[in-house]
Formats: sequence, C-alpha cells, structure tokens
Amino acid sequence: MWLRRILQTLAIALILVGLAGVVPISYYWLKDTVAARTQRPVNIVQAPAPKPAPTLVTGIPVSIVIPSLNMNLQVIPGVYNPKTGAWTLTLDKAQFALLSTQPNNESGDTFIYGHYRPEVFAYLHLIKPGAQAIISTSNGYQFTYTYMSTQAFDPTDASVFAYQGPPQLTIQTCSGIFMQNRQMYYFQYDGY
Repeated sequence: MWLRRILQTLAIALILVGLAGVVPISYYWLKDTVAARTQRPVNIVQAPAPKPAPTLVTGIPVSIVIPSLNMNLQVIPGVYNPKTGAWTLTLDKAQFALLSTQPNNESGDTFIYGHYRPEVFAYLHLIKPGAQAIISTSNGYQFTYTYMSTQAFDPTDASVFAYQGPPQLTIQTCSGIFMQNRQMYYFQYDGY
C-alpha cells in the first residue's frame, strides 16, 4: 500500500510538472494565434514619388507678334545655302533659321531673321526694353519673350549659332548706312 501511495504521489507530481510546462506554452501559443488573427495593418510611410522630369514643349514657329510695335508676321523656314553663303529671304515674311533651335521651354536660341523693310522688321529699332514678342508654333503653343538688348554684328559672325543656355529668342535684321551690318535683338524667355 505504501508503494501504491508513493506511485500515486509520483504520478500526481509528474502530472503537475507537466501541466506547469504545458500551461505557459499553451497560453503563449493561444496569445500569438489570436494576435496574428486580429493584427492591425501597419502604416508604412513611403517616400514621396519622384517628380517627373520636365516635359519638353516645342514646335515649329509660324508667326511672331510684337504687340508694342503692332507687328504680326508670318514665319516660314529659312535655309542657309553653304555654296552661295546666302540665306533664303522674302519681302514680306520673317524666316526661322532651321540651323537654330525651335522655340522650347528648356534651352537654346530660336533665331528669326528678315529684311529691314516696312513689311518685315523696319520698325524693330523702335522696340523698348521690356517689350514682349510672342511666337506661335504649328502645334498650337505660344512662347513669350521679353526684349532685353540689341547689338550689331558683321554678317560673317556665326557665333549666334553657338549659343548654349536657357531658351532665348534672337531676331536679326540689317542695319548701317548701307545695310552692311546684322542687327541682333535679344529676347529673354518668359514662358509658354
């Protein structure tokens, strides 16, 4: 009987030790399972999306308007002939030098030229600083420029075509007693 009593006590002790180990394990297992099922979504802070690169806006010029001079001219392509050293010219239109940059919102010099005639640029010398020039393009854009300055050049000086920088407009016509110079009018880009 005493052996039976010892075995019962030993069995009860083993059961208690087993329960002592199982209860905490069961408790934490149940806690993790419930937590996993009821877990709230985590708010992840994301970096702002990068801004898209600026989009180039450009077009082939078809007209130039200088409101302060009441000037509104059609613009057609102007081509340089390397064999003769001459540019195409008309008596009543301005030309866009195809060697230059189309009007745009990023960089380069848009070069418009024409005769010193009443129908074209004869009154350009009357322009005042701050006057605006507006170029319209074949695809519907309008680029606005503000007149800054003027300078006379020898006809053989091609440095205007080497310009690199923010967008600008250069208008060229003749000047001098014998129309021997090329008068450049520089306009700063304002926007489209």
